[in-house]
Amino acid sequence: MRNFFTLFFAAIFSLGALVLAIVACAGSTKNYSPINKIYCAELDLSQMEVSTVLPSLDSGTLSSLGLPTYINIGLWSYCVEDSSRNVQSCSSPSGIQKFNLTSLIYDNIENNDALELIDSMAAVILPEKIRSKMTYYNNLVKCMFITMIIGIVLSFVSLVFNILRWIIHIRPLVWGGAFFSFFAFAALLVSIGSCLGTYLYIKHILKHDFSDYGIAMNIGRTYQGLMWGAVVGALFNFILWCSVRSRPSVIYANTPIEEKPLI
Repeated sequence: MRNFFTLFFAAIFSLGALVLAIVACAGSTKNYSPINKIYCAELDLSQMEVSTVLPSLDSGTLSSLGLPTYINIGLWSYCVEDSSRNVQSCSSPSGIQKFNLTSLIYDNIENNDALELIDSMAAVILPEKIRSKMTYYNNLVKCMFITMIIGIVLSFVSLVFNILRWIIHIRPLVWGGAFFSFFAFAALLVSIGSCLGTYLYIKHILKHDFSDYGIAMNIGRTYQGLMWGAVVGALFNFILWCSVRSRPSVIYANTPIEEKPLI
């Protein structure tokens, strides 16, 4: 009976971690609510100093350039919002979403006359710390993406082992369930850790140079909540797997010894 409840709750936590991680992974891939509001980080361009970021232009505003007010960065793609916080569109998923602030600004300028004056992405001027460490940031983004996928796959495998353990009572299934549940937890933890560390550092750089460039970054709270929920679910799943017995316990009844008459 103890194994029954242990496996049951382990399956619940494993399924919860799997669903939460999948929802977080799908964030900002389509312009449908609530998917379009799930993102790793948000770029706030509402106060952007156009003359500093785009010195080739004598004057201009976000609206005259056709730039969005906010850009929500997901794992696979990004969505853009107007000043009323309405999502206007989302880019098509295209593999790992690299963080490139220069291209995010350049690609979203819709004014053709402005693009002719800017000429290329090289004309977009941003903090040196962001430009010089772009490869470093993107390696962390790759780590975040890959470990997320690994965490999702291993959470599913752990759930499969849970189902098999209900049917077959052998020790290798318990070992396998504990093994995959631990690495599912570790992968999800590394994913959210690298996400938080990367975008917090970029947020710090932008905050330091905000007076010059007027660009800010906010961490996606919904994404963080989903991922930390998945991490906690994966952790409890692993803990429960560690207490699963290899075989169901058997209680032997004490039978009295038959007394033989003395002859």
